[in-house]
Order: sequence, then C-alpha cells, then structure tokens
Amino acid sequence: MRAPEGLVRRYAMGLVMETVPCYRYGPDAEPCAKVLPGILVRHRAPPHRTGAVVLQQAVALLTGQRVAVPTVTRAAGVLRHAQQLLPGFHAQLVWEQAPSDLLALCHDMVHRGGLVLLLWQSIARELRGVPRRPCPPPQWMLVVGVEGPWSPVGDGSGNAVCTGAAGLLILNTQVHPGWGLGHNQCLVPGAYPFHEAAVRVAECRSVWSARTLEGNLDCGIVLSAIALSPGKAQGAR
Repeated sequence: MRAPEGLVRRYAMGLVMETVPCYRYGPDAEPCAKVLPGILVRHRAPPHRTGAVVLQQAVALLTGQRVAVPTVTRAAGVLRHAQQLLPGFHAQLVWEQAPSDLLALCHDMVHRGGLVLLLWQSIARELRGVPRRPCPPPQWMLVVGVEGPWSPVGDGSGNAVCTGAAGLLILNTQVHPGWGLGHNQCLVPGAYPFHEAAVRVAECRSVWSARTLEGNLDCGIVLSAIALSPGKAQGAR
C-alpha cells in the first residue's frame, strides 16, 4: 500500500473562503457570496448563544437561507430546532464516542453534503500556585471540513482524494475568523502533553486537542454531536 504523501482538506458544500467564511447555495446563487451568520459581529456570541449561531450557520450552508434561532444550549433542544428548520435533512444525535467513530462520522457527512455540530467542553488548565479554575461552560461549534492523508489517485492526473479523516476543521464563534480560510480551529484526537489536567482526563475520557490558526492550544471533550445529512428527516438514534 502506498504511503500518504501529505494532507488534503475537504470542506463542506456551499462554503466559500473569501476574506472571511461565506456561503453560496445552488447553481443559481448570486455571484457574490454572503458572510455566514455570527462572523462579522461587534461582540462574540456568549457560550449560551453558540448553539443558536451554529445552527444559523448550518442552515445558511445547507439551504442558503438566513433564519432566526432562539437561545438553545442542550443537545436535545438543538436537535429539535434542527429538525424544524431542516425538514429535508436527517438530523442524528450521538453522544460522546471514540475519536475514530467521530472522525468517520464527520468524514461521511462532509462527503455526502452534510454538516456536523459539536458540543465542546473545554478542560481548564492547572497553573502551579494558582487555585484551580472551574471549566468554562460548554459551547457549540460547527465542523466545516475534514483533513486527512492523501495519495495520488493513480491515473496520472495529479488529483488526490481524502479517503479518511485525521482531524476536524472547525468554525468556532469564540475564535477570530481565519483570513481566506473556511475554518479557524483544527481538532485532533489526544491530549496536548503539556496540558496536565487534560492528560489525566484522557485516562478515562476521549480528549481532543484544538489548535487555532494563530497556534493557541486548548483541550476538551466532545460531549455530543448532531449530524445533518441530506435525505428524509427521521428521529434521533
């Protein structure tokens, strides 16, 4: 089997990477892309509003529509609103799972023209001589793509395929948008070795490391995920 020669990224359908993440829906869409909701705002959305903002972004990418979403934090509430706003999509709620399973789920959704919403719980760092801080409240983030090893197709065209995901490309409303990119954070399985609290948590939970485009690191747990795939709407599994 030929060894991978690098990384390839696959982004969600409809995502347009201009100065900031934008969207364009369908072949008859206007030539100018529209900025995704929650990007060019004066103040970042507080954690309790991230579920609503991320769902607005998902609806814009999947349907080209801009909708109002009330404040919602719990996974069941986000799922219910997703089913109401996206009747032509199958919304599936999954709880914390092994990184390999979540990577496979996100890879499948992106390649099928869908999206995945993640409920992220950051793990607070421990500093010597400083009282332990409580963990910040959980927040919702949007998986807008995957990255994985690539090899040439083999037909001499020079094309490459993303056959599996090694990391998740995230749009995080709590992080400054990347210039000319569709994501602003990348999640990979495993705890950052210098994050002592995360290393301990990783002994019994599935911990992920998150790196922003500026190099800032965080570690946390994906508490739940909502997968949105094209097709007839069904109940959660």
